[in-house]
Amino acid sequence: MASETTKGEWNPGRKNQAILSQIQDVLSSGEERTVRDVYYALESRGHKWEYRYVKRAVKKGRRAGYIDPAQIVDASRTAENVSATGWRDPKHFVDDRVDKVWNDYWEDFWREQESYVEVWLEKQSLASVFAPVCEEFNVRLEATRGDWSDSKVYQASNRLIEKISDGKDVRILYFGDYNPSGFHAPVSILDAMGYYGIDLGREFPGSDDPRYYDAEYGAPFWFEGGNGTFALERKALNTEHIERFELPENPVPSSSDKDATIKRSFRRYVSDGRDTNVELNALKEFEREFLEDLVRDAIEEHVDLEKKHEVENRIRDRREQLAECIEIDRDALEVTDGDE
Repeated sequence: MASETTKGEWNPGRKNQAILSQIQDVLSSGEERTVRDVYYALESRGHKWEYRYVKRAVKKGRRAGYIDPAQIVDASRTAENVSATGWRDPKHFVDDRVDKVWNDYWEDFWREQESYVEVWLEKQSLASVFAPVCEEFNVRLEATRGDWSDSKVYQASNRLIEKISDGKDVRILYFGDYNPSGFHAPVSILDAMGYYGIDLGREFPGSDDPRYYDAEYGAPFWFEGGNGTFALERKALNTEHIERFELPENPVPSSSDKDATIKRSFRRYVSDGRDTNVELNALKEFEREFLEDLVRDAIEEHVDLEKKHEVENRIRDRREQLAECIEIDRDALEVTDGDE
């Protein structure tokens, strides 16, 4: 039953009723999704609707009250700022923050690792899937929208040069779409890094060269005063994922995939002549657990787990020490009539 709206009710026909019912089932978990995510979720459940019908049903369904508007998000737009809500009184502050302060104590186990890892994600809309795994391993997640600005490349170069100079083996784990722009973006970023101190020691081939689409880009190199290495590894999306899970193609390809040269070379060297365009979002909706494990396994390849557990045990001991040091006189925090 739809709720009332200020612009009147929408009376969906039989087809839209079917689509709405299936969308409501997808959203029943309470997870926020983009319209594209909803489309792939329906596909993964065997509901083969054209994208334009799904998009229309979501739009009208939200406005008419059939769909909770808060569950449909636009991941391409982020808030400029967030205002704080504050605390009700000192006791509320103690209950909310001080009692848990020792749980905020942590140490970066990567300081004692030979490697340093970052995850670079082409799709900002998938950050919520990648973030928990990256947080588990204290790995920096860079969720972008394809190519980077020079400012972002410069910042990343400086950050990684510092790690390499410290002797770290830096590994960038890249996750992107299976389309021309999805393969072009990481190479473009690495090429731009050559202007800001991370020169891989070779000329980057043009998009008409098969090496442009290698599964793993980069080669070890050294800085004076350090002996670290650097490489970027593309982990997804690849042909094996698409064939294994029968992932559907992108219903609305991006305009960035219209570059004729890159598109032609992609077909020649990557997709075996096919004009293929599959989004990483599809893997999330079809095989979310597989995607999460893929991220986790890619990170663990570069982790000395024994050293990681040693740091975790040390953190646990120090948190207990902090808990014993913090004593609060709760009676003194009780709110009196004069405080209200």
